Amino acid sequence: MVSTWYIIRPCTEAVKAFIHIIHPNFVFVVTSTAFSACFFTLLVGLFAFSTRESRRRAVFRLNVLAICLVLTLGILIGLACGKAIIDPLNPIWKSCFVTAIAFALYPPILYDSILLTRLFALYPLKSTALVTSVKIYAFPLCIKCARVVVLSLFFDEYIKSGFAAQTLPRPQKDSWYRNPKIVAEWVMEMADNLYSVSLFLYNLHIRTSSIERDIQ
Repeated sequence: MVSTWYIIRPCTEAVKAFIHIIHPNFVFVVTSTAFSACFFTLLVGLFAFSTRESRRRAVFRLNVLAICLVLTLGILIGLACGKAIIDPLNPIWKSCFVTAIAFALYPPILYDSILLTRLFALYPLKSTALVTSVKIYAFPLCIKCARVVVLSLFFDEYIKSGFAAQTLPRPQKDSWYRNPKIVAEWVMEMADNLYSVSLFLYNLHIRTSSIERDIQ
């Protein structure tokens, strides 16, 4: 019995160590699969409930592009984390890792840029004075440029730091959430979205109020 215990105990510890190693990757795979399924359903619904005229608009095409980018990111995460689960002792491919990080960092800027199309609907460039257009669009354009610069600096630093030889979730846990560049990007992203949404809702409220007064 004693000899059997000494044989089983190392095996049990090895299994626990293996589960501990693959657990973050498993969480990433399950989460990305769930979100990818939701976005794929959204893509199908977008085509099913849209008309031929609405599909020609830039907003529709941008939304389709954004969903396709999210699905691509889900596939890349599945490849990277799936390999880490199947073969945890060997690092993932560097090209796959770099591509996944790039798809995780830069597409949110495109997603947020779709909100600007609402402002273009309220303030068309052809019929809006130049000074007014500069006042409206200067802040979101400048902050998007700043986000690109910050993300590029972080991306270059992240790849050169040697994390490309590791698995995907672990370096994110160690450096992403506490990195000042990422925190600054999140703050700028919130300011960007808050500006676009607030300005759109404010002007929409003013226009609907004026229409109601005219009706009365």
